[in-house]
Amino acid sequence: MSLLNLTWRVIAAVTVMVASPAAMGQVHHPFGKPMEFDPDWQFFAPVDVDSIMELSPRNRANEGWFATYDRTYLWVSRPSTEQSSNDGDFGWGNRFDLGLMTDKRSGWLLSFRNMGGPNVYDRTYQERIDRFNANDVNDPNAPVQPFLDANDPQLGTRAYILGDSLNVAGLTNFEINKTWRREPFRYGGVFEPMIGFKYATFKDHALNQTYSRTTATITGAAPTAQEQQEELISYETHITNQMFGGQLGARYFTHYQRWTVSGEFRAFAMSNFQNREFATRTFQTQYGAPPGIGVATTATRFDSSIGTVHSSNNEFVFGFEARAEAAYQITKYFNLRAGVDVLNFAQGIWRGANPLFGDANVHDADVQMAGFTFGVTLNR
Repeated sequence: MSLLNLTWRVIAAVTVMVASPAAMGQVHHPFGKPMEFDPDWQFFAPVDVDSIMELSPRNRANEGWFATYDRTYLWVSRPSTEQSSNDGDFGWGNRFDLGLMTDKRSGWLLSFRNMGGPNVYDRTYQERIDRFNANDVNDPNAPVQPFLDANDPQLGTRAYILGDSLNVAGLTNFEINKTWRREPFRYGGVFEPMIGFKYATFKDHALNQTYSRTTATITGAAPTAQEQQEELISYETHITNQMFGGQLGARYFTHYQRWTVSGEFRAFAMSNFQNREFATRTFQTQYGAPPGIGVATTATRFDSSIGTVHSSNNEFVFGFEARAEAAYQITKYFNLRAGVDVLNFAQGIWRGANPLFGDANVHDADVQMAGFTFGVTLNR
């Protein structure tokens, strides 16, 4: 196990431990001396209204509408089919929460999250037979063949940048939760259980490209000693994990002067409807002379089998999400906050792999995510 992977697993364990006091009691001073705890274990005792009224308005839980936005930077584990499966890579994302808490201590919470990464490839530079195209088209809107024959915009020559994917994935998550607010603990800490519906989509992409040169011809005519052909083959797999299910969780928060410290834990179980699309794309170019500058292109051919190979599967997914955050109050209804976030799909995820480059039928893999969040809060 790599040091980086071990580090993020430790962060995940610490986050769960920080969030777990929400289910056991309350910490009196979160920024006090280490191990200075004063939990209230009298779960069924009458509420001490006097101690609640002693709290300043700043330290009382808000009611009404609230919203949060967080920018996330999460480490994502690599597929088990990769030789570097013990490593992981970071990706940026966004997280939005919108909710309502009424004066009757019940409400709703909507959550949305998206991640567009990581996007990590192992790249290899491959110079082509004709190293330069004097009639460069280099137009992304041009047909496929002229675009592939253009000079590389950064290198200024005709070249293939071959790619082998290491960790290319994305996540979209939507939740709707019914929440309740329990009576405050002795020193103002608040416990909010929740139950809800969760929909998540995890997409994984696998790409492996190969390059070769031969003396065969595209047209079928007898090859000559001067003619050469180059071939670029792209093996592409796109996998979509669509998950539907329910979850149980809770949030605990408490105030200390201008700080609000909170922890959340959500456990989920879902059905996963998996779909895989595999394609092989081939681009061939025939030249009338050996490698050099200005070699004439005599023929090209592009073949794609995309959309012809599909497969599907169903799996059961379970896991958890744990958060630990600290927010600093700027105004009465506006906070700046930061924290750590851990998301674990313990089993049932189909990760991307191409035939001949790995096992393409591992349907029940796991995915771990852990990292940092920072954002703003309105009226919470």
